[in-house]
Amino acid sequence: MKFSLDWLGDHVTLPDAGAPDSVRRLLDRAGLPVESVEEAHGVVVFDVEITPNRPDAMNHRGLAREIAAMSGAAFPNASGKAARELSSEGPPAHELSSVEIQVPGLCRRFGARVVRGVRSAGSSERVRGRLASIGAKTIDAVVDATNYALWDIGQPLHAFDLDRLRGGRIVVRRAKKGEKLTTLDGVERELEAGDVVVGDAERAVSLAGIMGGLETAVTGKTTNVLLEAAWWDPVAIRRTSRRLGMHTDASHRFERGADPESIPEALDLAASLLLAAAGGILAPGRIDARGRPFARRRAVLRLTRLRLLSGDDRLDLDFAAEALSRLGFSIAKRGGKRRTVEIPSFRGDVSIEEDLVEEVLRVWGYDRLPSRLPLTAGAGGHFEPLRLVEEKLADEAVAAGFHETFSYPFVDRQADESSFSAWLEATGTAKAPLSVANPVDASRRDLRATLLPGLLDAVSRNFRHGAHGVALFEVGRAFGGDGDVSRPETFESRRFAFAIGGDARPHWSAPVASRAADFFDVKGLVERLLEPWADPRRLFWKPFAADAFATGAAARCEVGDGRLLAVAGIVGEDERERRRLPERVCVAEILVEAIPRERRPARYVGYSAFPPIVADLSFAHPRDLAWEKLEALARKLDLRDLESFALLDRYEGPGVGEGEVKTTIRLTFRSAERTLEQAEVSRERDRLAAALGDELAVRF
Repeated sequence: MKFSLDWLGDHVTLPDAGAPDSVRRLLDRAGLPVESVEEAHGVVVFDVEITPNRPDAMNHRGLAREIAAMSGAAFPNASGKAARELSSEGPPAHELSSVEIQVPGLCRRFGARVVRGVRSAGSSERVRGRLASIGAKTIDAVVDATNYALWDIGQPLHAFDLDRLRGGRIVVRRAKKGEKLTTLDGVERELEAGDVVVGDAERAVSLAGIMGGLETAVTGKTTNVLLEAAWWDPVAIRRTSRRLGMHTDASHRFERGADPESIPEALDLAASLLLAAAGGILAPGRIDARGRPFARRRAVLRLTRLRLLSGDDRLDLDFAAEALSRLGFSIAKRGGKRRTVEIPSFRGDVSIEEDLVEEVLRVWGYDRLPSRLPLTAGAGGHFEPLRLVEEKLADEAVAAGFHETFSYPFVDRQADESSFSAWLEATGTAKAPLSVANPVDASRRDLRATLLPGLLDAVSRNFRHGAHGVALFEVGRAFGGDGDVSRPETFESRRFAFAIGGDARPHWSAPVASRAADFFDVKGLVERLLEPWADPRRLFWKPFAADAFATGAAARCEVGDGRLLAVAGIVGEDERERRRLPERVCVAEILVEAIPRERRPARYVGYSAFPPIVADLSFAHPRDLAWEKLEALARKLDLRDLESFALLDRYEGPGVGEGEVKTTIRLTFRSAERTLEQAEVSRERDRLAAALGDELAVRF
């Protein structure tokens, strides 16, 4: 996009900004790189790359504002002074024409001025020269005036022959399906109901925000002109222009967002140029019709956020306020460590705190920011220590024959996670979900609070593609719970989840699967995964109930202090049917952040070359007798030469009393000094049996 250096001088004091080379460097620093600089007949022209999010810089005043902000030069913003001093006479504009807005959301402001008695003439040499210097075609005084205002302050305008507007009215409305309009390029276009048009009392006379109509165009015979400037909805303009294959200077700006506050000034500027070139009488006043009002936009800039994102502690809020003021922002409220900033109407690309930080840094200069690598714990380390834990968990899962998967992080809380509500409540993520304001998929607007639904869907897809046995795991984030809005990461929770379905192998080296996966497979894998940080013998499993799990087939895992570590269970029939799971599936989810931070210290245990002796002990007891009590009693007795104490079997059914279970434990004895005798082992086993009968009332 081309800009004249001389024209820029109308808005910024160029000697303060420096020579053309200095101006080029300032624009590069502002993020508006100059692709080339040309000079012809003493006029210097910059070809500047303007990004689509910066329509405010697609005009000389907007670009001059950037130059002034970067250089500290004065920015008088004096455009429109001459227009405000113009004399007017005769009937006021609202008596000569009227404007009705029938689509207030698509046209939120429509302004107009009337100039009567103009003659056919060309524009002034100054106007023609400036438009020609940037490659704009000059036509006549009326069209040149609207084009000049466009390139000067960025507001597109259109001129109607007022006498050819039937009823002298302007009606902003949606097009009627099949309605036709011949545009200025001579092409007859068939409109659709979604298009927005400017009409008169009887017909469409302009394709809103894109191109005017031929029937009401200004010609050499025009004497009365209605100048219009409006704000159009960017999405509506983009949709129509793409469908019709039209792209104009006006649509280019309206698609990206025009400044509604520049409308009066643009009308005054175009009117003043028209009067100077073609004469005529300016009707008093303006027509200023309003649609849906614009909300005032503000954002808060905090010192902590400014320094965090910039990495530069030299930045302060006083400089930030000055930098933003140079760019047209205003400070609405000052606090100790924050500023409330009023966002100008011409900066539609700015809405959040990070945008304000970017604006401040553009003025400060990205080249002034310190360049340093983040501190690390050493070669091969991680900036996030928990990442090491996640990698270790993933390595162990792969070694156990699992494959990693990735699930979509967006869900519908009610549809996807309601059956896991008890688990969400246990983990503190059962409150209102974190939702996306503008989701890509309206049916998935919530951030997930657990990995398990996505994992089950992945298992289901594998089954539907013919897999007989599925073993998947996922490392990811769950979202929800209490957090600090200034630290979004506090709403995240690190999780590790896995699922086993269908046939299971007792070991990866087994040639074929021998049985279906069950609860003890996932329980054992949870203990294996956590073993580097928590002794499996010190993990406590307690019954857990959730709609997603089969009744009596789920448990929560805790450490000694009661901290929740994981959940494991068999997926219930209702959940299987909903997820289309043809086989039994067992799942588990580990809370990575709850894992003890320190790894278990290595402890040397001498190896005994003597053989062990195994003794089993079976007994019946109430179902609610906890394993921890059995284990604690065995350890309190300090059985001589006991090497290990483990659960071998647990049975309930025929032959066992109501409310009871039959448990078999295995005692392994081994001496480091000699081979034990059976009588010694039997004596220690009997001592334990007696203690179990006396203290825990078990039956043999």
